[in-house]
Amino acid sequence: MKTNCFFSQRTLTCLFGVGLTVSLPALGAENLTGAALKRIDQQVERAVDRQIERQLEAATERLPALVRPDAPAPLAELPARLVIQSDTGRELFTDVEVEDGWRAVERQWLITVDVSDIHHFNQPGITVIDQTQMAGLGLTVLRFRVDPGLDSRDQLQKLLPEALVQRLDRNHIYRSQTGASKHQGPSNIDEPPSCPVPISIGMVDTAVETDHPAFAGTAVVQRDFLQDLQLADSYHAPTDHGTAVASRLTGKTSANAATRLPSATLFSASVFYGRPASVSGATLLHLVEGLAWLESNDVALINVSMAGPDNRVLATVIKRLIDRGTPVVAAVGNEGPAAPALYPAGYPGVIGVTAVDQDRQVYRWANRGEQVDYAAPGVDVAVALTDGRYGSQSGTSLAAPIVSAHLACALASTSLDNALAQLTRRADDLGDEGRDPVFGHGLLPDIH
Repeated sequence: MKTNCFFSQRTLTCLFGVGLTVSLPALGAENLTGAALKRIDQQVERAVDRQIERQLEAATERLPALVRPDAPAPLAELPARLVIQSDTGRELFTDVEVEDGWRAVERQWLITVDVSDIHHFNQPGITVIDQTQMAGLGLTVLRFRVDPGLDSRDQLQKLLPEALVQRLDRNHIYRSQTGASKHQGPSNIDEPPSCPVPISIGMVDTAVETDHPAFAGTAVVQRDFLQDLQLADSYHAPTDHGTAVASRLTGKTSANAATRLPSATLFSASVFYGRPASVSGATLLHLVEGLAWLESNDVALINVSMAGPDNRVLATVIKRLIDRGTPVVAAVGNEGPAAPALYPAGYPGVIGVTAVDQDRQVYRWANRGEQVDYAAPGVDVAVALTDGRYGSQSGTSLAAPIVSAHLACALASTSLDNALAQLTRRADDLGDEGRDPVFGHGLLPDIH
């Protein structure tokens, strides 16, 4: 493939022979280290993959009769800097692109600390914003801002002890893992519940439209972790993704369907803010605050239908949850079969879930790898939509709650090890014999 690259004052632009163009921030010659070149290579690879996906989506729109409507929502072109404002116009934080094409809160970093660590952050160029106590997890998370010249791990390593640098990371931003919605008419399905036992299930996601008829037969306890920010209307907490996921977990997915887990109590941590083109985001701080709150409510497990970069603080919180006996079920992500692992599904001990369609074929956009533990229906599946409607969506986000429901029901009467063994025996082995990187242990059926 022929490739031509050229520099402008601030940008490196590469033109590929297949009609793709990638633009990246330019680096001075003094910064062209091996690590920097590797980051450029990774950013180019991710940008090319995304543009190819968008071209495939455009092609499928021109051939609607030949493809299934299972593509994820197109990746929005967010601006390099997106200022998130309050309802009074005050700047709350800035959502920016950082290393490897991920996004994070501009110049904000998080670290898990002990009391003896705090004095290291009392120095020029570092401003401590706050400390968040997570008593149930035995952790304290310190959030700090750095001057522009210190906004990298390499620079912070010059100021802080190595042991601290190994525990800190950016305040990354995570996104949900579903495709576009389709409205559908009333369903004639009226399925009896299969799990009538009382259980508490946790979910960290967007807000849930709790007054939706889908949740008339189940209890939802919700906490908004962005309420104090008083977001402007254009950034207000969305409800679309959380409502769909919750309907697949404990609610109803159509007007005539039975409540899926009628005796369950769903604890919902709302951690997302709105962004252009309905691409909502959740900062790492709000995500881990939500996880800690769910742990404090003694939930049977936590469903995480979102994905993003590997992060040292998130890894620490997830490990602490698992060590304390709270299973985490996570969507493996919709970046495509050649994409690297996304997180938290990629962390050891997390139960990663992929999606399959009605023909038991894997969702074509699903990530693959050792992080896949189980498969569940997640392509063009029935969900509750906002404003009291019902419809269908696709994505690994919608497969994860099916596995969460199966596991929560099993945990009501047995240990985690036994419950996972039950799920593995129940799973229909697909693909290569035994566990494989596409379907994991196999397909678990929908909860009916």
